[in-house]
Amino acid sequence: MDFQSQQEEAKQSTTRLIALLVLGLIAIIAVVSALMMGLFYYSSGTVQPLSAIGVAAPLTTIGVVGASLVKSAQIRSGGGSYVAASMGGRPVDFNTLDPAEKQLSNIVEEIAIASGMPVPAVFVLDQEPSINAFAAGWTADNAAIGVTRGTLQHLNRRELQGVIAHEFAHIRNGDTRIKTRIIGWVFGIAVITVLGRILLQHLWWAPRRRDDRDNSAMLLLAAGIGLVVIGSVGTLFARMIQAAVSRQREYLADASAVQYTRDPSGIGEALMKIGGMTDQNRIRAAHATEASHLFFSSAMSNSLASHPPLTDRIKRLLPSWDGEFAEPDLVESSSRRGRPQAGQAPQARQQGGFLPGQVAIPGMPGNHGLPIDPTILAAGGAGASSSLAGAPARPAPGDTSGNRTVEEAITQPATEARYGAPVFTGPTDAHIHHARALLARIPEMTQGYLHTRQGAVAAVVGLLVTTDPSSRPGQLAQASSLTGIEAEYLDAASRVISELDRSLQLPAIDIALHSIRETPFEFKQALAQAIETIESSRHDQDLFRWMLRRVMLRHLEDQYDDGSARHAVPLDQLAADAVTVYAMMSWFNSAGPSQTQGAFEAALGVIGSPVAAVPALEELTVERVDGALERLSHLDRVGREAFVMGATAAVLHDGTTTADEAELIRVVADAVRLPVPPLLPV
Repeated sequence: MDFQSQQEEAKQSTTRLIALLVLGLIAIIAVVSALMMGLFYYSSGTVQPLSAIGVAAPLTTIGVVGASLVKSAQIRSGGGSYVAASMGGRPVDFNTLDPAEKQLSNIVEEIAIASGMPVPAVFVLDQEPSINAFAAGWTADNAAIGVTRGTLQHLNRRELQGVIAHEFAHIRNGDTRIKTRIIGWVFGIAVITVLGRILLQHLWWAPRRRDDRDNSAMLLLAAGIGLVVIGSVGTLFARMIQAAVSRQREYLADASAVQYTRDPSGIGEALMKIGGMTDQNRIRAAHATEASHLFFSSAMSNSLASHPPLTDRIKRLLPSWDGEFAEPDLVESSSRRGRPQAGQAPQARQQGGFLPGQVAIPGMPGNHGLPIDPTILAAGGAGASSSLAGAPARPAPGDTSGNRTVEEAITQPATEARYGAPVFTGPTDAHIHHARALLARIPEMTQGYLHTRQGAVAAVVGLLVTTDPSSRPGQLAQASSLTGIEAEYLDAASRVISELDRSLQLPAIDIALHSIRETPFEFKQALAQAIETIESSRHDQDLFRWMLRRVMLRHLEDQYDDGSARHAVPLDQLAADAVTVYAMMSWFNSAGPSQTQGAFEAALGVIGSPVAAVPALEELTVERVDGALERLSHLDRVGREAFVMGATAAVLHDGTTTADEAELIRVVADAVRLPVPPLLPV
């Protein structure tokens, strides 16, 4: 199955969606006009169709368009987290003690690392007993995944993994971008029904009045029912729009989830349990009307459902299925002992106070986390890495001989483990198992520390500061003034990641990025400034810190992509920038300078550029490579894939791939917004 081609075809349906939106608006105007005609006839005894239309058309258009614009503005500013919160979602603390939610967060981290994507925000809909889930957001960096409480109660780990893999597929395939945009459209034409449902929901949860003479509740009930009935025409077209954009995407996401897990029975059995819940499997939140196309299974009635029939999806996954649905039972991981009551947040591991020297991030309350054992910040070295021109490399763990020069980094044969070629079609079960094994090797205390916002920020910022003894104190002081975290703490926190085994450092940074995305907007701006300022003060630049800097700045930027950014530049317009990056990668091939020209020519051959001499290493400044990657980040889908394939050809030219090169491929791919699963050791 060509997933990317099918995604491209889905984006061509915009004209049909706009046509349905216009027809929906016309239908609502017709219903409101008929109502106005009835009111005019009741008051004057005459039928006045033109007058009715003259009143109904502008009022309805203003109402529908205005509601759509307001909703779209709210989603643009809040991304996937806003969508999840609007449906009653509660964010999950990844340091939670609730066993079901801890299992959920573990699965999300595994799949994120396995797919080369940032860890999304995760929400639980406590008031929803059904089995369902959704993904929303403009980009992978501001995406959110939500699951209902019933999903945690009734699905085992294998089934939950299938559902979460399905939602990740929507994010990776770009479905969430168009689906999130459509929420505003659907809300506009379904706003009358939404208002009616909100009113009825309010009456349902409001305390009962003792005074039977008070008829206000009955009037509100009648108004709510009337709004739902009148708005049913708009809802009909809303469902048609949702079905048009959602049905084929669900089949594709199911197939992608099987590609990730190699276990069609996991997602298939989850769908069977949904079928076993029959009419109970409905989302109660009032805002589910405009967001039903986001969900794993249909959140509303079966008529004009936004999703394919459950039977069709199950048969595609499990051809031998006997047609019998499964009645869901409570699973062991969500025992009542660890599960909060509806509307109650689960217990989190309490923070045992900040470490000496740690200061809370300004404007942000401290989030719960594991007590921090001071031994986690014990002294030690960092993992080895190559460097850019003139820059020393990081010392290897236990290396007391000092930093290697750039000449040594380039000319000395590599002795690190070899890695296989990258995969561009998404993760496989091998990548899932590899990610799970990597996370299992990161100490629980370290993970708990990086799951706190203060800890994540301190560890990453401290890691960015140079290891040069003469420059480090000044850079630590500079970083401290920009982040509000004391220099001594940054110095100690930097070793939380740097002392990990080399293969664990990027996964640890992925964990930290999830926590950093939860910091306030103003602080993230200050953090980006700190990263840029620290690096601009450097007289040298080693490869590891350059890669970390690229990752941090790119993800901080994309967290504020509101759907308006365009990435559609063809590669031939940016060929010179591709050449710059290929030259940088060719110089750092594992076989040394003798293979540089060959690696460079291999990369050029992939994108069809004429053979040329590789630029001198001294010409490849940090600013030049950064600028090239910034422009290349606006490539279209085809250009992104071709560019990364060329970069891969440069690395694979000598027949081996080291840890440095494996990281470099992923960072370059990440810079142009192409998720690449981690390279597997061979």
